Amino acid sequence: MEFKQPELLYALFLLIIPLAVHLFQLRRFQKEDFTNVKFLKKVIRQTRKSSRLKKWLVLTTRMLMLAFLILAFAQPYFPAEDPEAASSEKVVFLDNSYSMQAVGQNGELLAAAIQDLIKSLPENEEISLFTHNDEFRNLSAQELTAELQNLGFAENPLDFNTLKLKANQLLKASAKDKDFIFISDFQQNLNLDRSIDSPTNYHFIPLVPENTQNISIDSMFISNREANEINFQVLLNSSSAYSESISVSVYNGEDLLAKPAVSFQENESAQAGFKINAEEIEDGMIKIEDAALEYDNTLFFSFYKPNPAQVVVITANTDATFLNRILTPPEFNTEIFEIDQLDFNKLNTADLVILNELESVSAALKTNLVNLHSKAVPLVIIPSGNSDLNSYNKFLTQLNAPLYSGLKNKETLITELAFDHPLLAGVFNEKVENFDYPKVQTYYEIQNGNNVISFENNSGFLAEGNGVFLFSAPLNNENSNFRNSPLIVPVFYNVGLSALKSPDLYYETGKDIEIKIPLQTHQDEVVHLVSETEDFIPQQRSLGDNVEIKTNSLKIPSGNYFLEYRGEKQTYLSFNSPRSESELEYNIPEETENIKIHQNIGAYFNELKVASQSHELWKSFVIFALLFLIVEMLLLRFLK
Repeated sequence: MEFKQPELLYALFLLIIPLAVHLFQLRRFQKEDFTNVKFLKKVIRQTRKSSRLKKWLVLTTRMLMLAFLILAFAQPYFPAEDPEAASSEKVVFLDNSYSMQAVGQNGELLAAAIQDLIKSLPENEEISLFTHNDEFRNLSAQELTAELQNLGFAENPLDFNTLKLKANQLLKASAKDKDFIFISDFQQNLNLDRSIDSPTNYHFIPLVPENTQNISIDSMFISNREANEINFQVLLNSSSAYSESISVSVYNGEDLLAKPAVSFQENESAQAGFKINAEEIEDGMIKIEDAALEYDNTLFFSFYKPNPAQVVVITANTDATFLNRILTPPEFNTEIFEIDQLDFNKLNTADLVILNELESVSAALKTNLVNLHSKAVPLVIIPSGNSDLNSYNKFLTQLNAPLYSGLKNKETLITELAFDHPLLAGVFNEKVENFDYPKVQTYYEIQNGNNVISFENNSGFLAEGNGVFLFSAPLNNENSNFRNSPLIVPVFYNVGLSALKSPDLYYETGKDIEIKIPLQTHQDEVVHLVSETEDFIPQQRSLGDNVEIKTNSLKIPSGNYFLEYRGEKQTYLSFNSPRSESELEYNIPEETENIKIHQNIGAYFNELKVASQSHELWKSFVIFALLFLIVEMLLLRFLK
């Protein structure tokens, strides 16, 4: 116990005065003579004995009353356990990632945390608070309450190291005591560093959901593309085993396109497939019903018809017009060049290149084709009857593709089909074994290729490897009747489809993405990203007939957008937040020397208040003084 006015304790010496008054009786008694004093002596003895007890009791109560009164004026108190706790530099982090949509004992975790903060914030102190995407410096409780009530969820959460850096920026470097209050559900992807060795004191307040079962739409992709139909696949994930089936609704705006049902069975992932007509989808949305997190129950996407694939056919004094009749608009723009009239500018912008019966590959052509192959441009090679295999094989070696070997002068039937290969998938309703087999007169053997179509001796007629399709024989009418076979159309058409660049169905928010869009813009004009509620001007630059936009400087909310130029819609883009928050796996840290775990927000601020406040005792001493005064009065009144 300590005193605020210790000098007043000297007044305790004044207690000697009433003690002296009681001990030294200064009153003189007069003697009176009586004839019979026997009876009087007995009464006097009894009176003196009770009077002496009464005097000692009154003395005790009076001295205690005066002592407690003096002690009360000296203002006694118990000092605070941590007197600097309230004055330490503090910063609060409130996790507003999508995982905080989970439900705890008091409802949604983020909403409950905001209410607890509003109730617990100290009124006479300024607080700095930040979230994944907002920052509030030195605000009073009232100002911070207004900001918290409008707080939303963050599309892209930060990891723990980044949060520590932000906290250090908000904490004053000169402060001796620094407290970092960390309010979160402690998702495992937070990458919490347990070996925290810094002068900052960490106060972790974990918020735990009651249910960790969550189903999310993970991703979407095009699984197969045909002339008039497109097959989509949607991947769904579950945080734990889920036995019931779930419906997946696919919309374009308000129009329902498909509603497949999927079952997870014993797995924690499932796929839903649906097929739609090859038409533009401006406002695509996939939805599921799930009682856990809300943000991952919707996936936005858009699909537009891509530009025609640019097909360049290079031939040498050989008819190649049959390719023009197969690879036709609107899917393909096919141009045929004689080798000595090749336009290399057109070649370098090609989406598919077909070498039709060239005897060899020149150095200039080889360089351009290798560059195109590095950009995943498919290549089809149809050899001539007198091809320079050494020239071809050197070129194919650079592409890590199958190689040619010796010429076979023997009529051979084409009999075997790899029905499961993408080039032939969907061509036949069932496996056909008896049909009018095409044939060749001469052919080359192909080494190390995956056979798509084979001869009767199991050697390859059409083989594929590393994006290169090799025919083993010339397709001119003198050498083969394959041009008249029904196989030629699906084979070349499907090769052409593989060259069609499928547009991105959506992009992930928070990433530095460069999106190239075929649009010619003027120097001082810009394009906008527009939705029903947003209008952005992204970072952009003009590249000839294209405009390239970058999203690294934008905080784009999830949703469907269209690119606007001169007030007109040009194309459609969709954005979705990453699904990293959907796993609901937690990693709550353990207490260490500078890490304290608190049960809830209110408990932390109460502990802080108790630790920083001293316990005043003067009121208790005044009460005791009054009690002894009352006891003294009762003694004087009733004790005889």
